[in-house]
Amino acid sequence: MVSKPIQEYPVNGLMPKQDTQAASFIKKYSNYDGRGTVIAIMDTGVDPGAAGMQVTTDGKPKVIDIVDCTGGGDVDTSKIVKATSENGKQVVEGLSGRKLTLGNWNCPSGEYRVGLKRAYELFPSDLKSRIKAERRSNFVKKHAQLLTEAQSRLAEYNKKEKSLQEDHEKADLEARVEELKEMDKKYEDPGVILDCVVFHDGKDWRAVVDVNEDGDLSEQPCLTDYRKELKYHTFGKADLLNFSVNIYDNGNILSIVTLAGSHGTHVAGITAANFPDEPALNGVAPGAQLVSLRIGDARLGSMETGPGLTRAAAHLAHNKVDLANMSYGESSGLPTDGHFIKLMANEAIGKAGCIFVTSAGNDGPCYSSIGAPAGMDDSFITVGAYVKHSQMQAEYALLESVTERPFTWSSRGPSTDGYRGVDIYAPGSAITSIPVYVLNKLDLKNGTSMSSPNACGCIALLVSALKAEKIDYTPYRLKNAVVQTGASVDDPLGVGFIQVDKAWEYLESNKEAKYQDLLFRTTVLRNGTMRGIYLRELDETSQIQFCTAKVSPSFMNEEDPEDPKYNQAKFDYDARVALVTTQSWISAPDYLYLHSSGNAFQVKVDPTHLSVSKFHYGEVLGYDTTAPERGPLFRVPVSVVKPTPVPQGTITFDTVEYGPGDIVRRFVHVPEGATYCNLVLKSRAPIETSPARFMLHLLQVVPKKSQKNKHAYSFMLGDGSSGDPESNDQVIKKTFSVRGGLNLEVCLAQFWSGLGKHQIDLSLDFHGVQIAGNLANGESVLHLEPQVTRLDISAPVRREEKVNVNVSFNKIRKYIRPSEAVIAPLDAQRDLLPSTRVLYGLTLTYKFKIESSTTINARFPTVMNQLYEHFLAGVFGIVYDTNNKVVEYLDVFDHNIQIDQKGDYTIMLQLSTEEDGVLEKLRETICELDVDLKNTTFNTYNKIADVYSANSSTFSKVSLERKLPKAFYIAAPQGKDALAKEAKPGDTLVGKLNFTANVEGGQYRVLYNVPPAVIEPKKEKDSKNKKSSDEELAQQLKDSVRDAQLSHLKKLESSSSAYTDLLSKLEKDYPNDPIVLEARISAIWTASGNATINSLDNLSKVTEAQANDIIKLSDTVLSQYNLSELFEFYGRKKSNDESDEQKEKRKENDEKKKRIVSALRNKVYAYTILLNKESGRKELDEAIEALGHWHSDDSSTSLGSLLVKVKRETESERPGTALKAVQKYLSEVSLTADNAKDVAQAWATRADLYKKLGWDLWADYDKKWSLIRQPPYGAALF
Repeated sequence: MVSKPIQEYPVNGLMPKQDTQAASFIKKYSNYDGRGTVIAIMDTGVDPGAAGMQVTTDGKPKVIDIVDCTGGGDVDTSKIVKATSENGKQVVEGLSGRKLTLGNWNCPSGEYRVGLKRAYELFPSDLKSRIKAERRSNFVKKHAQLLTEAQSRLAEYNKKEKSLQEDHEKADLEARVEELKEMDKKYEDPGVILDCVVFHDGKDWRAVVDVNEDGDLSEQPCLTDYRKELKYHTFGKADLLNFSVNIYDNGNILSIVTLAGSHGTHVAGITAANFPDEPALNGVAPGAQLVSLRIGDARLGSMETGPGLTRAAAHLAHNKVDLANMSYGESSGLPTDGHFIKLMANEAIGKAGCIFVTSAGNDGPCYSSIGAPAGMDDSFITVGAYVKHSQMQAEYALLESVTERPFTWSSRGPSTDGYRGVDIYAPGSAITSIPVYVLNKLDLKNGTSMSSPNACGCIALLVSALKAEKIDYTPYRLKNAVVQTGASVDDPLGVGFIQVDKAWEYLESNKEAKYQDLLFRTTVLRNGTMRGIYLRELDETSQIQFCTAKVSPSFMNEEDPEDPKYNQAKFDYDARVALVTTQSWISAPDYLYLHSSGNAFQVKVDPTHLSVSKFHYGEVLGYDTTAPERGPLFRVPVSVVKPTPVPQGTITFDTVEYGPGDIVRRFVHVPEGATYCNLVLKSRAPIETSPARFMLHLLQVVPKKSQKNKHAYSFMLGDGSSGDPESNDQVIKKTFSVRGGLNLEVCLAQFWSGLGKHQIDLSLDFHGVQIAGNLANGESVLHLEPQVTRLDISAPVRREEKVNVNVSFNKIRKYIRPSEAVIAPLDAQRDLLPSTRVLYGLTLTYKFKIESSTTINARFPTVMNQLYEHFLAGVFGIVYDTNNKVVEYLDVFDHNIQIDQKGDYTIMLQLSTEEDGVLEKLRETICELDVDLKNTTFNTYNKIADVYSANSSTFSKVSLERKLPKAFYIAAPQGKDALAKEAKPGDTLVGKLNFTANVEGGQYRVLYNVPPAVIEPKKEKDSKNKKSSDEELAQQLKDSVRDAQLSHLKKLESSSSAYTDLLSKLEKDYPNDPIVLEARISAIWTASGNATINSLDNLSKVTEAQANDIIKLSDTVLSQYNLSELFEFYGRKKSNDESDEQKEKRKENDEKKKRIVSALRNKVYAYTILLNKESGRKELDEAIEALGHWHSDDSSTSLGSLLVKVKRETESERPGTALKAVQKYLSEVSLTADNAKDVAQAWATRADLYKKLGWDLWADYDKKWSLIRQPPYGAALF
C-alpha cells in the first residue's frame, strides 16, 4: 500500500537548465536555442550514434565533423597493391595475409592501399576490458575441451601396463597437459585484427575496414572523410563502437576515428543534445551543431598530448568554429605560458573569434588548486562546478537535502600569479547521453567537466541570439557579459553563477558599446610579471606592500596585417576610469586615464591587521566614468593568505564542528628547516550520526612547480561504531613532506553530500632533518662521491629522536644519446598552424638492451613533466622491440614500462614545433633510462676511519639536538663485485636518502655515478719466453696464410667462381685441416640456403646428398683428434693453480673440443635431415649420444638443436614434447637484431606444432599474435 501519492520524476534536474535561466531563455526565444552556432568538443571524442546526437532542433545534422587530433587511430596505408581477379571477383592481399574481396567500387587507377590495425588500439579502456572479458569466457570454453581431451588421453594411458623403460609416450601426453595449462595462464587476447583498404574513386579518397575479419569487403561501407558525407560505421554487435574515418597524406594515412572514453559524448550531451521526443532531456543548446575534436589518446588511456592539443587549436582557427568546450586539464608549473595556450589565445580566440570555455579542474577544495588550461589566459572562460537542489533531487537520491554550494572537489582560484582563476559557476553534474558501446542511453557524471559544457551551452544560446539579430560580437564581449551578470553565491573570490537571461539583457543594452569588444589585461610588476596581487608567505603578509599594476586594453588580433581592421579603433580609444577598491586594506588612486597602450598605477595593500589563518580577497575595480552602470571595465584581484606562525613546531585545532559540505581551511607557516609533518586527526560524533566522506588536501605553492603530486587524502569518518557518540575517537594519522618557510594550507572538508555532524581535532607536528649547505631543501638531489661522501645534518625545528639514516638505491640509470636525429616538416594537411607555418618534427632514435625481465622508465628531463606550459607543440614517443612490436607509448609524464623479454629495444621520440632552430638545439637530447635494480644499500659511518675498520654502519639511529649539526660519512661498497653486475662504469645508481621512514614524498634523491671498474693485478709471467723452433714458425706461417684465405673466402659471394676456386685450393692445400673442413661444411650449409650452422633457418632446405657430405666431412674432422686422450684430460679435476704451460695446454685442448663439438653437432643436424619414419633413427640417436658426451643439450638456447629435437620428437609422433622444447626456447631466448630470424623460425615451428596437435584454437590465436609480434607495416606511426 503506497503511503503517499507518487509524484512525477523531477526530470528537469537530470539536465540542469532552470537555475542558469537557459530554459526560460529558450522559452522566450525558441529560435535562439543554439541554432546557427557550431561548438567544438575537445575531449575523448563524440559518438555520432549516441542518443541525442542525430539532429538539431531545426533538422540539421548534429555532428558535422569528427577528427582524431591525437593520431592514435592512424593506419599506415602506404603500401600499394593491384587487384587480381578470382572467380569473377576483384581481390587484393591484405597485410594480414588474407585475401580481401573488393566490392563493385569505382577506382580509376586500379591501385589500392592496404594497412592493418589492431582493434584494441582503437577501443577505449572500459570497452576493451568488457570485450576482453567476454572473449576470454568464450575462449576458455573451447580451451577447456582441448584440456579435457588431453587429460583424458593421459588418464587412459596411465591405465595401461607400465614399462620399466623410459616412457616417452607418457612424457609426451604429460607435456600436452602441462603446456595447455601454461598457455592458458599466459593467455592475452589479441583481439580483432582489422585489414584496411584505401582507394581513390576519382573524386575522394575512400576507406573500407574488414570489421568481420572474413576478408569480404564487398558489403562493407566505403567511407570518406566524415565531414563530407557524415557517415560512420560500427565495428560489431559485441562492441557497438561506432567509428568514422579521415584520410591524409594522399592516401598514405588512414585515420580511424573512435573514442578514448565516454566522457566526450557526455560533455556533448550537456552542451547540445537534442531529444525531439523528450525535450526535457535536451542539452543546454539543442539547436547547435557539434564538431568532435578528440584530444584524449586511447594509446595512453585517454591522456591528452601536445600534438593532439596543437591540432585541435589549429582546427578551431582554420575553421572559425564559434565556440569550443574543453573539459580536460592537468596541473601546470607555470600560470600563463605554453605553446598551446598562446595558440589558443592569439589565433583561435584572438583572430578567429572562437569562444573558449574550459573546466576549472577537480583538485579542490584548496585555494590555488586550479588546473590548466583553466585560467592560463584572460580570454579563456573558466568554469567551476556548482550543485543546486534540482540536481540533488533528480541525480543523487539523497536522504535529505543539503545546502547549495560549489562541489567540494571543484578547483578554486586564485592562480599562482594572482589571477582570479575561476570566472563563473555552472551546474557540475548531469544525466545525459553516453556512447552506444557503454550499453546505456544516459548516465550520471559530475565534475567541472560537466559545468564547463553547461556554461558553454548557455553562451551558445547568447551567440545564437546575437547571430540571429545580426549583432556583432567578440569572445571578449561574451566573457564580459557572462562574468558581469553572474548571480552572487557568496563566493570568497566573488565568482557568480551563470545567468543567461541577465547576460542577454546586458548584451542587448550594451550592443553599441565598442569597448565591450576589448579584453583588459592586468599585469602586476611584483616578483616578475603577474596578473594580480597575491600575498601568501609570512614575510610579505607582515608588512605593507606597494605594487605597480598596469592595465592594457587588448583588441582582437589582425587576421590580415596588410589590411588592418583595428588600427583606427586603437587610435580612437580612450577612457576616463574611476578606481574603486572593495576592501579597506586596499588603496588605489581615484582615477586613471586609459588609452590603447594602457596605463599603470600603484596599489597599496596593508595586510598587517588582517586575521591570521584566513583567506582575504578584494579587488581594485575600474569603472568607465561615463557609464558606471555597465559594471567594471577591469579588475585587479588582490588575495592575501596570512599564515599562522608555529614557533615550537606544533599547532593544534580543537573541536571543530563539521556538517554537510563544510570546508575549514587553516594556513600555517611551515617552520624553516622542516622537511616533514605528522598530522593527527581525531574525530567523534556529537550525536548519533551517519558516516561521511572527508577530503584532506595539503597545499604549498612552490614557484614553477605543478601540484600534480600534492598530498591529497580521502576517508570516511563516523563509519560503523565510530558514528556512536559513546565510542572512542576515530584517529587518522598522516606523515607527509613539507617545504620549510612556505605557507601550508590544511584544508579539511566534509563532502558536499556527506550527511551528519562530526567534531574533529587536528594537530600538526613539524619535523626536519636537513643537509647543510645548498641542499637544505628536503626534495633536492644529492650526488655522492665515488668512494666516501661527508654530509653535515641538523634538526632546525626541534630535537629529533632516533633519526634512522638510510641510503638505498633501487634503479640503475643509463644515459643514452640518440643514434639518429632527423628533422623534417610534418604533413601540411594536418600540421599546418593558423599562421600558415608547418610544424617540424625532430625524430630521435635511442637503442638499448635489456638483459632480463624488468621495469624501465624512459625519461627526457628537458622536454618532460610539462604539458600546457610546454614550449614545444608536441612530445610523443614509442618503445619498440627489435621486430617493431610496440611495447609502450610515451608522453610528457613518467611511466613505468614492464619489459617481459630480454633483448634489443628502440625508443623513437618525436618533438614538434614550428621553430626548426629550436629542434636543432634538441638534437642531442639525452635519454635517462631507469632500470629496476635489486635494492642496494650504502653504509653510513660516524667517522671516516670506520669506513675501513667497521663491518657495518656505525651511524644509523642517532638523536639530533635542535640546530646542532652532526657530520657522518656515506661509503660505497668496496671490491670488484660490490655493486650489482648490471651497473656498468658510467651508469648511475638512483635512490633515496631517508632520515625518517614512511614519509609521503620529500626524501632526498641520491645519485651515485658508477666509477671505473676495479683493475685486477696482473700475475707476472715467466720471463723465460720459450723460443719457437723453425718447424713451429713454418707451421705458424702456414696457419696464418690459411686463416687469411679463409677470411677472404667469407667475403666472397658463394655463387662466384672466385669463391669456388679459392675453396678448391684450400681443399687441395689443407685436405685434413679441421678448420678448412669446417669451412667446407659451412659452404654446404650456405649453398643449401641456411645462414650458418649456429643459426639454421630450415633443415628441410638441405638435400640428402648434402647431408651425407656433411657427415663424411664431420667424420674426417673427428679423425684428426685423439678423442680418448681428450676425454681423459677433461675427466681430471682442474687445478686451481695451473702453470703457464698447463694453461697453454688447456687452451689448445679447448680449441680441439670446440672443433669436436662442432663436428658432432653437424652430424646430428645432417642425420636429422635424413631422418624419417622408416630409417635414420639409430644413426641420429648415436650422433646425439656422442654429442652428449662432450656438450649438454642446448635446445633451449640454440635454434639448430631445437629444430633437431622437434623433428626427432615429431617423427616419433610426440608433438607435445616437441612443443614443450619450443616453449622453453622462446621463454629463455633474447630477442635481438642478430637472432630475430631464429626466434621467428621458432614461432613458425610452434605454429606448425599447434596444427599437428589439432589445436586450431591456439593456431588461430598465434596467427593473430604473429601480426602483432612482427607487424608487416614496420614501425607504428606517431
